[in-house]
Amino acid sequence: MAAPAIEVHHVSLAYTSIDHPELRDIQLKVEDGELVSIVGPSGCGKSSLLRMIAGVLEPTAGHITIFGKEHARRHWSELSFVPQDSLLLPWRTVLDNVCLPLELDRDADRDTIVKKARAALALVNLSGVESKYPRQLSGGMRQRAALARALVGNARILLLDEPFAALDALTRNQLNLELLRIQAQTGITVVLVTHNIFEAVFLSDRVVVMGEKPGRILGEINIPLPKPRTLKMIGTPEFSHWVGSIQDLLETGWGDQDER
Repeated sequence: MAAPAIEVHHVSLAYTSIDHPELRDIQLKVEDGELVSIVGPSGCGKSSLLRMIAGVLEPTAGHITIFGKEHARRHWSELSFVPQDSLLLPWRTVLDNVCLPLELDRDADRDTIVKKARAALALVNLSGVESKYPRQLSGGMRQRAALARALVGNARILLLDEPFAALDALTRNQLNLELLRIQAQTGITVVLVTHNIFEAVFLSDRVVVMGEKPGRILGEINIPLPKPRTLKMIGTPEFSHWVGSIQDLLETGWGDQDER
């Protein structure tokens, strides 16, 4: 049996020895090709967990495996991270921003790098703006460019930290549909951190619900809605049922704070 794409083994996180733990005894498994969302209140450690999976933070206890191997810098090429802010370099064109990860690898010539970058931009429906600068793009287009940059290499796992949170509802819905299309087309494993329960239900195969103080997993809910998904599903009783199930699970963590 193939190893999970991501496995978090009893991970805890505390920034100092006198701090209450931000995360305690997190256990999580994400299978290859899954799209999993993590929801929870502000401060519960969702983004910290994502950064530990990315290798940016080190857990205080426990460990993380990527495709069955101990998490290490050598596995970073299998992971791509998209933050809430696109973090595009303002002095580089859209094309050059997307080229950047391949330039840092220094494993390909310029023509090959540009060809791959153009293909990544086409994948996110952003062809035709290669020569523009980030300041000339809308917020949604900047996030598409950031997504193209994350997809330009050989990553098998895409980590998304509320990448659409600052966008208007119409643009956010459009990019959610694009993300589903890209995931279906590429088969990439996706882990999304979001505050938006509706977004989590619409996108996910499974939703992981977290509580706070300390950050911990309250439970997981499978989302058996058929694919491909459409925005019309949001108004169905089935969709409302799963939104309500997640809200009920979130509420089990309210007022149940461990201050020890």
